[in-house]
Amino acid sequence: MKTIMTLSLLATLLTGCDAPQRTRLVDNALSSNNLSNPNGNFNQNPSNPVSTTGGSNGGAVNTLPAGFSGCDITPKHYSSGLGTIGICQSSSSETSIVFKSNLTDTSARTCLIPTYKDASGSSAYIGQPQCLYTTENALVQGVLYKNRSGYSSYPLNGVMIMKESSLTPYYACMDAYVKYVSQACPYGAQTNASCDQYARNYMTQLCNTFKTTYSYLDIRLKL
Repeated sequence: MKTIMTLSLLATLLTGCDAPQRTRLVDNALSSNNLSNPNGNFNQNPSNPVSTTGGSNGGAVNTLPAGFSGCDITPKHYSSGLGTIGICQSSSSETSIVFKSNLTDTSARTCLIPTYKDASGSSAYIGQPQCLYTTENALVQGVLYKNRSGYSSYPLNGVMIMKESSLTPYYACMDAYVKYVSQACPYGAQTNASCDQYARNYMTQLCNTFKTTYSYLDIRLKL
């Protein structure tokens, strides 16, 4: 019952505070080590190898592999700093993705965060970021992991995309309310209205800073 009440509160809270694309706050964030050192590179799927060609990312492919035959991978999702990106999900494996950028960037990695998006557009991250250096128009196949505790049963139907330098402020926004409450409200926000409001204000501040400072994309994938 307590878990249900907490999730309802967080969903209502973030709708009001307008976090990035109404992304839900989370109450069991991945460790900071995982955020500053994302789990491996987004690259060739080791369980389904394909021919690769060119690029420093090691996972560029020049033809659509099995499971992606119906994909339109034309770059069409744009954000300043990220360029224009095309992305498609495999019809046979929800965690397998093909990705294309119209930019070459060998100095700053682009990161993909797997998410679950509900019917209203609200989302929660369900795994660690996977990152890569991009090569212009190189088609890359990779795997996103549903490795966030308690979220493995959620469908992977969305992805947040941002530069690696944006990960820390993004998760600071996502985790702000719960972290504030855990540190400043020993009996929980539900029994302390003032602490609840302070936590909301703190989250709003961090989320507004993220939205106005960093480039990101919040994309719904088609299963």
